[in-house]
Amino acid sequence: MHKGATTQNAQYTFKYNSSLGRHGWLRLTPAYSVRLVEEILTELDYTPGCVMEPFSGTGTTELVCANRGISSFALEINPFLVWLGNAKLDIYPQNKIEEFLSIAKALMQNIEGYAPAALPPIYNIDRWWNPPQASFLAKLKSAIKTVEDSVVSQLLTVSFCRIIIELSNAAFNHVSTSFKDGNHVFFSIETAQTTFIAVCEMVAKSASLQPCATSKVLLHDSRSVPMDLVGKYETVITSPPYPNRISYIRELRPYMYWLDYLETSEQAADLDWRAIGGTWGRATSLLGTWESDHSLPQYVYDIAEKISDADNRSAGLMANYVSKYFEDMRKHLSSVYAGLASGGKVFYIIGNSNFYGVTVPAEKIYVDMMTAIGFVNVAYRIVRKRNCNKQLYEFVVSGQKE
Repeated sequence: MHKGATTQNAQYTFKYNSSLGRHGWLRLTPAYSVRLVEEILTELDYTPGCVMEPFSGTGTTELVCANRGISSFALEINPFLVWLGNAKLDIYPQNKIEEFLSIAKALMQNIEGYAPAALPPIYNIDRWWNPPQASFLAKLKSAIKTVEDSVVSQLLTVSFCRIIIELSNAAFNHVSTSFKDGNHVFFSIETAQTTFIAVCEMVAKSASLQPCATSKVLLHDSRSVPMDLVGKYETVITSPPYPNRISYIRELRPYMYWLDYLETSEQAADLDWRAIGGTWGRATSLLGTWESDHSLPQYVYDIAEKISDADNRSAGLMANYVSKYFEDMRKHLSSVYAGLASGGKVFYIIGNSNFYGVTVPAEKIYVDMMTAIGFVNVAYRIVRKRNCNKQLYEFVVSGQKE
């Protein structure tokens, strides 16, 4: 256990990433720390030839690897995050970066002349953006679509994602999204223009720091490793969704609606359902008819039964959720083990959870699943205490293939 591991170590959260170049392009709470990945790589007794990240998310592991000259590939089920991850990993020639800044300034000078794109069909959009902010974003979306150069357009789109939240009334400081009172939010076109240029300058500066190795994010369900990648990786560093029932795309909705990755709430619910253990909206109701394959240690189902017995109308669904989450992860771990090179090591950053006073010891369950699959030297250590509940911690669970 690291010194201070039972404290709320902010250096192991997304907050540490916010000022670290491309890692800070978007602020997403589930993102784990650059520092933690760097520590894991530094403590290895070998130099990885290829690292796999099966839950790419915001691209933390693969970008750390690329900056260290280590090749990697990542899997991700969300097409928006596939795009974002690959955008972070791209090489940006200096002349394209300068062109990006020049075009950004030209777009701002002429922003009022662009016809606004259709507003995204996000539910209760006025809660997210007041009409003047939404109009500015709609005009900016149209303006970016006129840019033909794909590299410049990509950098503009990264900046667009950033200002989507800069101009919003949303706050992602809890497991549920909260909103500021839009009636008290000041807006001027001049301030929005200045803010966008500042965002572009931040993106340009970090885009100039080029990765030292090739990495790629693939659109793929992490329950299985693509057959053409079997045996090509000897290290896994990842942070899968925690078993806490938080929507997989909670913070991603504004980006995904504005960039046309989502058009309906049904599409969002479907993506949540296809994620590991996913449950939100319609996905929650699907848990009621989900059937277990009984592949886990019996004590996991005993924990689920205790959750089911709780005095809450959702207790039965949450019991199914816990069972489904770990059955999904067992499939994933089995596939990772089969594809891992001999002697390879895996590292899973994971948190425990609590439902209606029943603790779900994710770290122990991971250790037992990995051991049953065939991993050796399986162990866990506490990384930090999470600030949402005194009983909740973050762990690194590690193991090796003989």
